[in-house]
Amino acid sequence: MELIVDNIHPFNLEIVAEGGQAFRWDRQQDGSYIGVADRYVMRVYQQDNALKLTANSCPGDKSFDTFIRNYFDLERNYSSIEERLCRYEELIPAVKYCSGNRILQQDPWETTVTFITSANNSIANIKKTIARICEFYGEPLAYEGGIYYTFPSPEVLAGVTEEELRKTRCGFRAKYIAQTAKMVAGGEVDLFGLHRFSVQEAREQLMRLPGVGRKVADCILLFSMRKYDAFPIDVWIKRVLEHLYFNGREMPLRRLQEFAERRFGELAGFAQQYLFHYTRTFWGNEKIF
Repeated sequence: MELIVDNIHPFNLEIVAEGGQAFRWDRQQDGSYIGVADRYVMRVYQQDNALKLTANSCPGDKSFDTFIRNYFDLERNYSSIEERLCRYEELIPAVKYCSGNRILQQDPWETTVTFITSANNSIANIKKTIARICEFYGEPLAYEGGIYYTFPSPEVLAGVTEEELRKTRCGFRAKYIAQTAKMVAGGEVDLFGLHRFSVQEAREQLMRLPGVGRKVADCILLFSMRKYDAFPIDVWIKRVLEHLYFNGREMPLRRLQEFAERRFGELAGFAQQYLFHYTRTFWGNEKIF
């Protein structure tokens, strides 16, 4: 299948694919990215304000165009979002540096396991672990002469022992993944219905899952449930908030959380994404901290 989507400004494929939201995208020598989402394996090129995509044939009646527009959040007016964020003077450098960022709309189950895996982990290791989980337990998908894999369902992982999961090199997180899979597969937490709840109610339900604390819950809410008032705080976000607003003084996480949510409101999740990528790539390279 082939698809061209025009008029996507602002959009930056590199930032979107490598910004720490999803971990199944790999940059190719020609600058394109190959990734797996749902049952699609796709190669994505960006040419100015257009995306060119090729993908495997996916069974079922899903519209690839509709899927792509939803996954990359292409129907949302990010020009307006960036303009609103720039009303906060301290955010202007981050917004300009990261213009074209988008918040992906991902599968809640894959996002949950991915961010449980992210605890005390590097992006490189997360990518490798998720790739192994998919290879060991997912379904094969053929594309461009290679074999890729779907993300395994809760029911599949519920039947995998902690010992077996450790073979994916997820370490201590194997216990959390195994227990979480059983809870989701058994209906103890309605993961696919949480988007209907308020952000606080959905967060409380997510934090019932083993391995899901406040930060992981907020990542799941933001990257798979359209809860844009969620504001995940990791080490990079903690540093930049303390630097910008508290003269570099170390602050309790709860205080930072309350401050960010109060300051940015419904734009909190968007502000977080621009600050995260800017701080990790630009400030990190400049060794500002």
